[in-house]
Amino acid sequence: MGGVILFIFYGSILFFIIAAALRVRRCVSAPVHLHWELYKGSSVYELTEWWGKTHNTFGEKLWSMLLDILFLREFYHRNRRFWYPLFVFHVGLYLLILWHAWLFIRSVIGGIETVSIFGWVWGTSSTLLTFIGGIAILIMRIKDEELKVYYPSIHYLKWIFLLLTLVGGVIAVDVHFHSSMPALLKYVREQVTFQNFEHKLHPALAPASHVLFASVWLIYLPFSHIMQLFFRYYHFLRWDDVPNVRGSEIGRRIKEHLERPVTWSAPHIQSGKCWSEVASELEFPITKGK
Repeated sequence: MGGVILFIFYGSILFFIIAAALRVRRCVSAPVHLHWELYKGSSVYELTEWWGKTHNTFGEKLWSMLLDILFLREFYHRNRRFWYPLFVFHVGLYLLILWHAWLFIRSVIGGIETVSIFGWVWGTSSTLLTFIGGIAILIMRIKDEELKVYYPSIHYLKWIFLLLTLVGGVIAVDVHFHSSMPALLKYVREQVTFQNFEHKLHPALAPASHVLFASVWLIYLPFSHIMQLFFRYYHFLRWDDVPNVRGSEIGRRIKEHLERPVTWSAPHIQSGKCWSEVASELEFPITKGK
């Protein structure tokens, strides 16, 4: 059984890296007409002579991105009531991610026997914030009729599974490791440095269960909406508001797409030609008003 858990855990890490990289590559290389437009507030194209306006600098774009990610600015302005639990959840989640990064680094750097209780306080408070925010979000999405419209049944199962993952982490740290940071760091060190392989083949139930829960999340994340949110800040999606002048990159890409062959046909479209030929032959009749 330990070998299966070991395979799933390390396999899920490798799977996450490969699947995430493939999805990023697919989205970045998607044709221009398949990119969706995401802009701050109203579209810049609604402005008169928008091409003559001053565009955001790199610093302004970075600051806007930080405000959106760290403080969930859009939710704050659009749905203040929902923003409160969502903000609590994300603060806890960000701190929890940083705590895990600290665990990995601290377990291999310096002595772990002298580590202070600060690590336990950090992990416990982060988990508590994430759990409280997650519970509140789940309740609001179940009770709020407006929010229920946007979420299928599987969405609620995902939130329940997330809460169970958090509970599993608390059981592993506070029950199995007895809230001992040296013991926890020793376990993490064995995972990171591949020490005590025999111990890996016969893992304890609590940490092994938590590892399995985490593995499921690693497999799920590349296909989740969370991965899609990162593309909200991909430059050519969020801030692609530069004029399309002659010789520009977007002009070159459009020209490439116009040279693609037409692979389907309809009464107004004939296959066997490229799109530039079809576009130049199309006639759009103007219907006169009566």
